[in-house]
Amino acid sequence: MSAEIMEKANELAEAIAGSKELAEMRDAELTMNADPTAVNIIEEFRDKQKAVYEKQMRGEELDEQDKKDIETIEGKMSGHPAIRSYLEASEKFEHLIRSVNLVIARAIAGPEEGCGCGTVCGPDCGADCGTFN
Repeated sequence: MSAEIMEKANELAEAIAGSKELAEMRDAELTMNADPTAVNIIEEFRDKQKAVYEKQMRGEELDEQDKKDIETIEGKMSGHPAIRSYLEASEKFEHLIRSVNLVIARAIAGPEEGCGCGTVCGPDCGADCGTFN
């Protein structure tokens, strides 16, 4: 491996680790985990997620009650301020990581190839990729 590439990778890792997006996500996670109601909603979501996964692994279809339960839990999650803040912060951090990956993919593919998504970078390429026109 090239020492220069590893040095740049370490610089990128440090920049991401020091990003406001990661800091905000971690702060929101701490706040969410300190809220007993939020923790209960997350547990309820994980329990339902596990039950649905097990049902699907047995080859069973989700029934209307399963769908209604999932909708109810998702409503509780989006309605709880601490959970909503965490999800929003997490989405911003994931957007940052996707954008970094697209920059790398485009550099590897070359400008004439776009970002490697199979199309010329633009509106058809996806929300993140369209910024690399």
